Amino acid sequence: MPEDEADVVQAVRMAAADGTSLTVSGMRTGMCAGSVPYGGYVLSMERMDEVIGVGKDARGYFVRVQPCVTVRQLNEFIRRRGSGSVPSVTEGASEMLAAEEREFFYPVDPTELNGSLGGNIATNASGPRTFRYGPTREWVRRVRVVLSDGSILDVKRGDIRAEGRRLMLPFSDGGREIILPSYDYNRDVKNTTGMLSEDGMDAVDLFVGSEGIFGVITEADLYLTESHPLMSNIVFLPRDGDAYALSRDFPRSGVVPEFLEFFDSGSLDLIRASRKDDPRFTDMPDIPDYAGSALFFDLPMDGDLIDSYRRIEPFVEAHGGSLSRSWCGHELKDRERFFSFRHSVPQTIFEYVARLKGSSAPGINKMGTDMSVPLAHLDEMMSAYDEVITRYGLEYVIFGHIGNGHPHVEIILKDMEDFAKAKKAYAELAQKAIDLGGSPSAEHGIGKMKVDYVRMMYGDKGVDEIRAVKKRMDPGWILNPGNMVVR
Repeated sequence: MPEDEADVVQAVRMAAADGTSLTVSGMRTGMCAGSVPYGGYVLSMERMDEVIGVGKDARGYFVRVQPCVTVRQLNEFIRRRGSGSVPSVTEGASEMLAAEEREFFYPVDPTELNGSLGGNIATNASGPRTFRYGPTREWVRRVRVVLSDGSILDVKRGDIRAEGRRLMLPFSDGGREIILPSYDYNRDVKNTTGMLSEDGMDAVDLFVGSEGIFGVITEADLYLTESHPLMSNIVFLPRDGDAYALSRDFPRSGVVPEFLEFFDSGSLDLIRASRKDDPRFTDMPDIPDYAGSALFFDLPMDGDLIDSYRRIEPFVEAHGGSLSRSWCGHELKDRERFFSFRHSVPQTIFEYVARLKGSSAPGINKMGTDMSVPLAHLDEMMSAYDEVITRYGLEYVIFGHIGNGHPHVEIILKDMEDFAKAKKAYAELAQKAIDLGGSPSAEHGIGKMKVDYVRMMYGDKGVDEIRAVKKRMDPGWILNPGNMVVR
């Protein structure tokens, strides 16, 4: 449990000296077992949880953090405008942020706000607001990384770039040339399958989304953006198809929301059940009886909000909804309720699977899809979800990031037989997403549970090329073995 970077260096050197694997663990909120060790040492970063500086450059303000600062902690720090409580990374930046009349925030908002920022960088985490702001990668200015030999690489964007697919990095034993994979990395959809590889790639991006297999992040600079007041909205519609159709028609209104989140009838039933049984949701408004689906979106309030509603209203009514019977609110307590509404779906399923794990099916895991496709092929993918899962005799609910072509499908499992069938259904659906120009892992990463999908996406050659980068960066294969690719 290192308390500073020197402790991390010591741990890495110890592991390298005796050839023992070293699995990095943060807040352990990942979805794909990246922090679960196969053996060896576990390096738990939870004591490295300080905001250590504020800076400003031509792009704007940034905050320097240790790896186990959480998204929630960072945004709380920003809401206090730093209070001048941390040093300035650039001259006067901390005091300038404290004196700002404008509001700022960190716009990447994974569902789990108590996840570590180091883990978010390692998995290139995203969330609903990726629709507008992009994933973690777009907000990383700098990383400081302990490499596999115990040397330290401190690199900010623009310092080191690849020449074509050749990237030169400094190690304690001299420079090492890294040959990046030759495959085309899909940036047209949300995608966390495998490492990023592009001509002229920035060295920072070698570590963003690398799942800890190339080094241990000890510091990062993350950009902020100016915030604006938002009105949260949940529009209820009669049937699943109505909310889905409204999501497709939304761009025709000319209104650009912060995000678009979809809930089918099964999702609403889970939320209704949560409200009855869980005291955490007792202050949530009643879901209307007629509601068979819903669409959740935020609208900026710094423009003409009334005009935005006027533009949206005909489309809502065309699909059986009504703005006057919808939820809306802009105060923090209202918006927190709405996000509790959204998060109660996966939370309810987590708790259901945990109960099965503790009783009748100890080997069971949650089985939810994390696939994305281009919006032009979303209809076909939605049909595939229904056809494939129903063919295996399974039940499911769909919710999530419809605006990105990335809804989550949670398969409701009852026993280990269902689990076995769900794994087969998942593999079929993953291949379908790839065939449609999408990704089998849009935001949760690969970890140890999804390594087969890297091969499905890039073939044997792509897997071998990632392995070659791993071997060059970490010859002893000590850092996070089993994540993304196996030896």
